[in-house]
Order: sequence, then C-alpha cells, then structure tokens
Amino acid sequence: MLTMPKVILRNLNDDYYEENIVTDTMNNNCLFYTDRDKNNVEVCIFDDGICLFKEAKDYMLELHLRNKTYAKITSSEGIVEIDVKMVEFSKNNVNILVHYLIDGEDKVIEIKN
Repeated sequence: MLTMPKVILRNLNDDYYEENIVTDTMNNNCLFYTDRDKNNVEVCIFDDGICLFKEAKDYMLELHLRNKTYAKITSSEGIVEIDVKMVEFSKNNVNILVHYLIDGEDKVIEIKN
C-alpha cells in the first residue's frame, strides 16, 4: 500500500503541532493538502529550500524559504512582507526539514515520506 507524505508544522516556542496528510502531488516537487482549518496549502520543494502557499478565506500566505527568505501576507487590507531567517535546510531521499525564524518565533516544517 502506497502512503502519502506528511507535512508537519511545529512551533518550537510553544506546543503547537500540526500534522497534515498530502492529498495530491505534482511531479513529486509540489505537494497539496488541506490544513486543519480547511485551507488549501501547496508546498513546492526545490534543491535549496521550499515555498509554501496557503489560501485561506480572508488572506493568502506565501512563505519563501530558499535563497531569498520572506513571508508575504495578502488580504483585502493590503500586503505585509516579513523577513524570515532560515536556520537549517536538510533534504535526503525521503525527508525534508526546514528550521526558520519568523517574527521572534522558532518554527520547523518537516516533510516525511
């Protein structure tokens, strides 16, 4: 039986933990899932990092964790861009880990196949 990858989001400053099962893939480089709040999320994997795109009811989030790191939030009220610092990016054949700092919070995204 083929199992779909999991995308795990953690905040190391508190006990936030969210595990999502990937529902669709495109060329093994882009993963799609619906998060716990029923938002559509796409994660694209590159050799130098990842990009995450989240479409919520009242905003869009772009999280770029590659050579240029930033988060961009677009809503009806405008656009906010926040600097992000990537602490660690590791990728092997089956798992990916991205550790980053955003607005004083220590966060991790893991993709496990």
